[in-house]
Order: sequence, then structure tokens, then C-alpha cells
Amino acid sequence: MNQEQVLDRLREELAMPFFEAKLEDKEYFEEDYQQVKADLVKYFDDYVRNVEN
Repeated sequence: MNQEQVLDRLREELAMPFFEAKLEDKEYFEEDYQQVKADLVKYFDDYVRNVEN
């Protein structure tokens, strides 16, 4: 996957149609994608959701 395909897939899987991020311009493999997704979910849980509490 390239950078744009990763962003498109994240938008779809995370139900965030206007999501934008700066990603390294490289070829992403499935495990790279899963790590990016896990990092985003962890960031959300640690910093964004934590503000709500």
C-alpha cells in the first residue's frame, strides 16, 4: 500500500471520513498498517478519551 491507500483504509476502518495525517511516503505492508492503526487508537485512548474523563 502507498501512503494514500493507508489513509483511505484508516478513514474507512476508523469511521473518520475527514481524517488527515502525515505519513512517511513509503510502501506499507500489512503489519506496517496494523502498527500505524494501533498507534492511532492508543493515542486516542491515552490522550483524547482521557480528556473526556
